[in-house]
Parts: sequence; structure tokens; C-alpha cells
Amino acid sequence: MSTEPTSRFVTLRDGRRLAYVERGRPDGFPILHHHGMPGSRLQHEAEPEFYDRLGVRVITPDRPGYGLSDPNPAGRLVDWPADAVELMDSLGVARFGITALSGGGIYALACAAALPDRLTDVVVTGCPAPMQIEGAYRGMRLMTRAGVWLAANAPWLLEAAGRLVGRFISRYPRFVFEQFNRNIPPPDRRWLSMPSVAGGQIEDLREGLRRGTGGYVHDLELLARPWGFAVEDIRVRVDLWHGEADEVIPPRHSRYLAAAIPGARLHMCPGEAHLLLWNHLEEVLLAASGTPAAFGLAIKGPSTLPDRLLESQARSILQTR
Repeated sequence: MSTEPTSRFVTLRDGRRLAYVERGRPDGFPILHHHGMPGSRLQHEAEPEFYDRLGVRVITPDRPGYGLSDPNPAGRLVDWPADAVELMDSLGVARFGITALSGGGIYALACAAALPDRLTDVVVTGCPAPMQIEGAYRGMRLMTRAGVWLAANAPWLLEAAGRLVGRFISRYPRFVFEQFNRNIPPPDRRWLSMPSVAGGQIEDLREGLRRGTGGYVHDLELLARPWGFAVEDIRVRVDLWHGEADEVIPPRHSRYLAAAIPGARLHMCPGEAHLLLWNHLEEVLLAASGTPAAFGLAIKGPSTLPDRLLESQARSILQTR
């Protein structure tokens, strides 16, 4: 098994510290990856060799309040691009691509709206639309719907619940992970049946909530409120990937964004669900770098996998072909 990359820090102008890791080639094309809700800098979808061969340099920060990054409880969604710019400037990066998983996509879109001259492409998978759209909650899993609804209508109750269950989650992340992922669609279940994938997700959850649930609760509140920018004003190329069977963020969200964002490209994937980033990692990373997917390094998707996997198969699934 590969070792986890070294965690590094940048101190922002207001004194907060932002933690991040890098994967891939130091001289590769820089891509800023946004983890999900919750999540951390430890989130990754492949072994280091995959990123090396693809020629990319993936930089994944802990967003404020997650992992090792200082919280920013008064922070707005529209404040994130300034943090992103300070991070990338500290690394000497002038132009970069952006990728995002799930709820991290709203931060990616905030960057798309604020930083068009700095970005090549923004690629999001399973991204929410503004929760004020008609039917935003329709088709959403109960636990996700409840969290977002509380964030919009009773944030004080969500914050109290977060404090109450935070210690339990940090002590028993595997149990929480397994309960949250009960009765998920078969495409996602196949990925999470692999010990190496499930183990990585559990460690990501544990690390993301190392400081408690404050970062996650704040994320949900920012998702539930008006975002502070109009997606219609985005002027950078945006690719939207979504599984037709996604029950965490229903497909109507990407369809709305594709219609609203000028020039957006929609990739709807039949037979796939929320974890489709694993299936399309090569295409996503190369699109973010402004390069067509032509290297043949794609990770094998769950449609090619048996229902049960040996540990040796689970490890090999995250290797390049």
C-alpha cells in the first residue's frame, strides 16, 4: 500500500492556516480538488502512480473547519475563492484546473464565478444546484434531505445535533459510515464493497471530523442558503458529471446547472450513482487540465466487477491498467 503524502500548510492573510496535500508530479498540470461534505485532504480516488502517469499535480486542501484547517465560522461561500487563490499563489501556480466531488462542487462553482482568468476548466461530479430551485429535495435520500432541510430551516438544531453526535462519529466512524451507506444504489455498493475503497472513505471521514462537526455543519448551512453569486454569470468552461441513479444529489440538480451555466457540458451516466468519479477519473482530470482523455489510464468501473471481491482484487482496482 502507498504511504499518505505529507500534509503541508499555508497561512492565510487573516492568520488562519489551511492544510493540504499534493499528489502526482511536482511539474504536472496543477488541479485544485475539492473534497465532499464531509471530507478532508486525504480524499483520493487512485494510487499515486495513476496521477504520475497522467501528468497532473492534484492539490487537495482541507476546507475551513475540516481536518487540520482552521475554522472560519463567519465565512461565506463567496469567500472561498480568495482562500483558494492564496493557496495556489503560495505554490507559485498562476493557472489551474478545478475538480470537485459532491458538495465540494458548490465551492468549485464559486471559484468558477470569481476566478475565470485563473482557470482552465471546472469539472464537478454529483454537484448540488442551489437548494432554492423547484424540486431540489425530490428524490434525495432521507439523511441528506434532513441535514439540508435543518440547515435551511433550523440551523440551531443542526448545530446542537452536530455537537451531540460529533464525538460518537469520531470514535466510531466505521459504524457511521456503514449506517449512512445502507441501502445505497448497487453501483455505489460495488465500490464500497472493496476494502481499500471503503477503508479510504472511512479514514477520510475520520480525518475530516477530527475537529468535530463544525466544518460539516457550516458546509450544510452554506449549501442550504442562497450562495451569493448567480451560476448564470459563470464564464469559465464547466463540465457536469452525474449518475442517473444518484440518490444523494438527484440528477435534476446537474440538469438545472447545465441549463443555467453558459456553455456547460452535461455528462449524464446511466447505471451509475454518486461515486461515478471513480469510473471517470481520467476524463475528469484531463478535462480539468484542458487535455483530451486519450491515455487509456481509466480505472476499471463497477460494471466490470463481481459482486464480491477478494482483498487482492480490491487493491488492484485502484491501479492503472
